[in-house]
Amino acid sequence: MKINIALLILFFTLQINAQQTLDKIVAVVDNEIILQSELDFQIGIFASQRQIDQSTPGLKEQILNSMIEEKLLYAQAELDSITVTEDEVNQRIEYQINSFTQQYGSVANIEKIYGMSIDRIKRELRDEVRKSLMSQRLQEKNFGKVQATRREVEEFFNTYKD
Repeated sequence: MKINIALLILFFTLQINAQQTLDKIVAVVDNEIILQSELDFQIGIFASQRQIDQSTPGLKEQILNSMIEEKLLYAQAELDSITVTEDEVNQRIEYQINSFTQQYGSVANIEKIYGMSIDRIKRELRDEVRKSLMSQRLQEKNFGKVQATRREVEEFFNTYKD
């Protein structure tokens, strides 16, 4: 009887320790996190749009840095109370899905390439599209009126060139 109880306890202990990691945090920016699954999804989109291998050296770091910059801009956009409408988000998602459809030929091909249904792809994109639109609005608000003459650009280039 004692052996059975000991074996039962050992079995449950092994089951608890054998749990698999489903996702992990790769970066924290302000109150936002970037999950490994989000990074992998963005790498997949970027690589497929440009028809390059997902394991291209430096691609993961480039996409992660881009995602971090986007999160920083989003955090500032929230502080500045910048908003976007659901219609704007839906329009951008539909635009992206249409672009994917033109690139891959059909919705079925998109689902096959990304390994998920079109509805799930839209859900995955929704939050990132909203944040991206907010970040773009922030950039337009802060830098939209900046103008530089050709002479100013050349002077800047000559001053800071390597």
